[in-house]
Amino acid sequence: MGRVRRLAAVVALGVAPMLAAFNHGGGNEDIASTLEVPVGSSRVVQVQGISKIAVGDPQVAGVRAVGGNQVLVIGQSEGRTTLMIWKGNGQRLSYTVVVRKIDPNEVVNEIKRLLGDREGITVRVVGDHIYLDGNAYTQEDYDRVQSITEIYPNVRSFVRVSPNAKRLVANNLNAQFQRAGMKNVVARVVGSTIFLEGSVESDQDLKRAELITKALGEKVENLLTVGLKKMIMADVQFVEIRKNTLDNMGVKWPLDLTGPLDISSQIVGAVGVPAPPGGTWTISLGPLESGFQLGLLLTDGYARLLAQPKLVCASGEKAEFLAGGEIPIIYATQNITTVEWKEYGVILKLQPTADSQGDITMKLEGEVSEIDWSVAVSQGTNTKIPGFRVRRFRTEVAVKHGEAIVLSGVFNHSEEKDVDKIPPFAYVPILGELFKYHTYTEQKQELLIWVKPYIVTPDSDRVVRMIRDMEQRYKEARDEVTYSIFD
Repeated sequence: MGRVRRLAAVVALGVAPMLAAFNHGGGNEDIASTLEVPVGSSRVVQVQGISKIAVGDPQVAGVRAVGGNQVLVIGQSEGRTTLMIWKGNGQRLSYTVVVRKIDPNEVVNEIKRLLGDREGITVRVVGDHIYLDGNAYTQEDYDRVQSITEIYPNVRSFVRVSPNAKRLVANNLNAQFQRAGMKNVVARVVGSTIFLEGSVESDQDLKRAELITKALGEKVENLLTVGLKKMIMADVQFVEIRKNTLDNMGVKWPLDLTGPLDISSQIVGAVGVPAPPGGTWTISLGPLESGFQLGLLLTDGYARLLAQPKLVCASGEKAEFLAGGEIPIIYATQNITTVEWKEYGVILKLQPTADSQGDITMKLEGEVSEIDWSVAVSQGTNTKIPGFRVRRFRTEVAVKHGEAIVLSGVFNHSEEKDVDKIPPFAYVPILGELFKYHTYTEQKQELLIWVKPYIVTPDSDRVVRMIRDMEQRYKEARDEVTYSIFD
């Protein structure tokens, strides 16, 4: 018993200085401690003033400094090893790291607690490995998954960012930019990255765009430029070809006999109608109005319409073109009469937007219309509201600088036939053709529309050439309208 007491006293005397050194941080003694880490898990060791760290078997445990006062110990495989930590004052700390296997379900529970309630991400156990799978609907969720895989080496991630999530974020950013008045800033999704494209007018607007993206917590690639907006010239062509055919063949006979008729008083008296005082009733047949017509006429008509509007506007802005006119439409009610002006002709509305890669996205609305009195509606005694024949399109296209694209091709073909007959003579074979009048009408219309956009500047060759052509035409017109002895 005496020997046991002496051994215990020696052990106590040996441990006391080590505990004192660990608690007070003084001296250069080795301080031993045991650190248990499950496979695939990690532990953090707090030590003030770390200057150097080392591990005996990196296959068993991986270590790395986190900041200046923490060491992260990661369990790699089952076994034991030693961790040495040197402090700035020369003190050395020694840890026995014991890495043991644990139930994967325990790690799964830890991962689920770290993930929290995040939709779209699942945790699966396959053998000794744990896999994260699914879609991350926000960038924050994806970053959280990546952090978990760094903490747990035996966890593999197959989580990807949902494309729909990126598109929703881009749409949200675009809505925020529109509310902030940044019409030329566009958020686009390319792969799994959101890019900000376009231009802002000042450095202050550039900072505002960056603050908007940070407020949503999304990482984006900022490709915005500061300066003037890009100018876009749209060369649009409307080409219409018409063909009309009218054939009149046959004989049209008079169908009405008209003229004054006098009735004698004797005839009138016979039916019991007295004659007027001092006069008589008479009936007389005047000259006949003949409607005889011989048709041997074949008519062919051709027409073509070409409109070439060239519009220049800033990227993201709207431009309109009208070559035609306006007709007043009167709306009358019991208490008030109003007039609305209806446009007709060649009408074009567009809104182009150019990005930094030379791609041009254009919203276009076009119309070719004309007045059609054949379907007019009467309103009041002397007022008619006409109808309109309209070919209209509305589309959005994306093209490269200088590329042409066909927007619409429309073909209309109509045929009509009218036959006037005088029965029963018209039904006699061969000779019946003398009592028929045929009218054949055929109409063909082809309309083709195409557009070719260009990104231009005031000194672009295309713009300079347009200005020179217009100046030349103006000079030629001036020479034509001045006085000449040959007029």
